[in-house]
Amino acid sequence: MAITFLIVARDFGHLNVGRVFLAILLAGACFVLGPHLPSDVRSVASDISTMVPALFWLLCRVAFSYRSKVLSPSGAIALYTFTAPALARFMGVTREHEFWHLVGWEIPTYGEYLIIALGLWTVWSNWEDDLVESRRRLRGVVLTGVGVSVLLVVIPLNTGLVGVWLPYLSIAVINLVCTYSLLRGRTGVLFGIPTQPPILPQEVIEAPQKTEDKDQQTHAILLKALMDQGFYRTEHLTLKMLAEQLGLPEYKTRALINQTLGYRNFNDYINQLRIHEAALHLLREPQTPVLNISLDVGYRTLSSFNRAFKEIQNMSPSEYRQQDK
Repeated sequence: MAITFLIVARDFGHLNVGRVFLAILLAGACFVLGPHLPSDVRSVASDISTMVPALFWLLCRVAFSYRSKVLSPSGAIALYTFTAPALARFMGVTREHEFWHLVGWEIPTYGEYLIIALGLWTVWSNWEDDLVESRRRLRGVVLTGVGVSVLLVVIPLNTGLVGVWLPYLSIAVINLVCTYSLLRGRTGVLFGIPTQPPILPQEVIEAPQKTEDKDQQTHAILLKALMDQGFYRTEHLTLKMLAEQLGLPEYKTRALINQTLGYRNFNDYINQLRIHEAALHLLREPQTPVLNISLDVGYRTLSSFNRAFKEIQNMSPSEYRQQDK
């Protein structure tokens, strides 16, 4: 665990995902060393170790979410799962205080299971649109392993159904898996960094980025021509549909978008193109209802359009239109 901590701190400490992973390692170390620490320090170590489920959820959000949002209902649940027990321990809450024991100890226990499930759901729900092939292949193995290990730590602590050796074994196994992946230098697994920032939609329309691969450059020109025709306006557009239109396998289509345009998520790529066009219509056609514009660029509902527009432009469509007046 110490070796993994030093490797991550050295190579990935400047990244948010690296910092979260370091926090998980620290919390895991507190869990392992807690019983062997002096009594006055043991309670602090215990409070830190209860952060593992919340940190796992945060790792999933930062590493694999389409657009990670920490300030959310899920984030509030994650915060509650470790702050409530810490406060209950500090205040000396016991079973005799029925209500406060329920609030400070029992509900956070179920919250831990929920937040682990939400973290794994983040991994699963974003899988199909992930454009980084190496991360698609290996992130399931790594994060599912981490998720199972977290469960094997939480369940014995909360239920006592299995021996104390199981949590330590699970931590050791997942630590070896992560260390092996890092020592092998597998980019794109957990700490992968895009080789370049995504190209803005207006730049995409002008010309695709040149590549040394002639076949890929040809495919990039074909992709540009297809998007110039407005293919991105297709409702329910998926990577599979785009790949069929280009006549390419899905893995080559992912590599094409990721390596020539810098995008790591398919929905992000399509939304950038749609919102770019919508923004132009909002300014050029002040009398056209926002709903009509959202339907024209490929969104089925106004709510999904508003959400995507605000994520990219940091304001609502109406606010964007008003600022030009």
